[in-house]
Amino acid sequence: MDNSLMKATFSSLKHPAFRWYCLGVIASLTGSLMQEIVVAWIAYQMTGSSFVLGSILFCFQIPMLTLGIIGGFAADRFDRKKIIVWTQRAALAVSLTWLTLSITGHLAVWHLYVLSAVFGLIVAFEIPARFAVIPQLVSDEDVMNAFSLDSLLFYSGRVAGPALAAVMLGTLGATACFAVNALTYLFELVTLRRIHPKPREESDNPGLREAFAFAYGNRSIRRLLLMVAVFSFCGVYIPLMPVFTNQLHGNETTNGLLVAASETGAMIGSLILAYVTATKLRAAALPRYVGVAGFSYGIFLALFAGSSSVALSMAMIVPVGFSMTIVLIGSHAMVQSYVEDRMRGVISTVFWMYSYFGMFAIGGPVFGWLVERLGPAVTMQAGAAACVLATALYLYSKSGDEKRI
Repeated sequence: MDNSLMKATFSSLKHPAFRWYCLGVIASLTGSLMQEIVVAWIAYQMTGSSFVLGSILFCFQIPMLTLGIIGGFAADRFDRKKIIVWTQRAALAVSLTWLTLSITGHLAVWHLYVLSAVFGLIVAFEIPARFAVIPQLVSDEDVMNAFSLDSLLFYSGRVAGPALAAVMLGTLGATACFAVNALTYLFELVTLRRIHPKPREESDNPGLREAFAFAYGNRSIRRLLLMVAVFSFCGVYIPLMPVFTNQLHGNETTNGLLVAASETGAMIGSLILAYVTATKLRAAALPRYVGVAGFSYGIFLALFAGSSSVALSMAMIVPVGFSMTIVLIGSHAMVQSYVEDRMRGVISTVFWMYSYFGMFAIGGPVFGWLVERLGPAVTMQAGAAACVLATALYLYSKSGDEKRI
C-alpha cells in the first residue's frame, strides 16, 4: 500500500474531533467486549446451559430491537454528544454494579439477565447517537471513510477485549475484568470532553420513518438487508463460544483465544474494506467480495462447528470472522453508497439496530435451544447452510437485475 493510498485509507483521522472519538471508542469497546466474554463464561460455568447463554444475549439485545426507534428519534432531535456522554455515565454505573457484585461474591444468574437488559437499554440510545454524530466530526468527503474506520474500531475492540479476557480471567479473575471495564468508561468520558461536533442544519435531520421507507422501498438495499438479517440470525457463534470450548475440553483461556482469533480475522476484513472504500473500485468490487465471503463464511463455520481439535478450531475461526465482516461491513458500505449524505447516520441505525442487532437477538435463544437438542455441530452447520443459501439467492437476484438492465 503506497503512502497516498495509506493516507486515503485513514483520511478521516486528520480531523482532531474524530481522532479523540476513536480513542474513546476503542477503549470503551475493549472493556465492554471483554466484559461480554466474562459474563458469558460466568453464565456457562454457573448453569452449563447453552439456552441460558442465548437468552442472556436476548436480554441484552431485545431493548435495542424494541427501543432502537426511540433512540433514533432522540439522536434526530437532541444533542448527540450529550446523549453519548449520558449513556457512557450510565454504562459506567452498570460496570460498577458488576464489580461490586463480583467483589462481594453475590453475583447470581438473575443478575446476569437484569444487568444485561439494562446495558442493552443504554446501548439502544448510544448506537444511534454514535452513528448520527460521525458526520459532524469529519468533512463531507470523509464521511464514508469515517464509517469504515468506525467499523474497524469495533472489530479491533472485539480482538483486544476477548484477548484481554483470556489473559485476565485465567490469572486475575472476573473481578479484575470488571474493574478494567469501569476504567475504560472513565477514559472515554475524558476523551468526550475534547470533542466538539460541528453544528448540524435542520435539513440534515431525516427521521427513522423516512429511513425505513427509503431502505425497504429500494430493491437493492432491501435485498442487502434481508441477506444481512439471515447472517445475523445464524451468526451467534460468539455468544455460544463457551459451548464449543467445552466441546474441545478447553478452559477460560481457550474460550478467550477462540473469540480473539475470530475477531482478528474480522479486524483484517475491516482494514481491507477501509482500503477498498478509499479507491474508485468500490462499486464494482464490493458485491463480488460480499458474495465470495458469504460462501466462505458458511464453509468455514461448518468446519469449525465439526472440529474436535483446538488447533483446527483456531485455524477455522479466523476466516469465519474475516468472512462475516466482509459480508456485514461490505453490505453496509454498499447501502451507504445508495443514500444521500444527510441520511447516512440514520440509515446506519436502521442497518445495525434492526437487520443486525435485532436478528442477532432473536437468533441467540433460538440457536441456544437448538444446540441443547441437536448438538452444537449440527445446529451451527445448519445455520452455515442457511447463510450459503442466502448468499446464492442474493447473487442470483442481483444478476437478474443486471440482465434486465
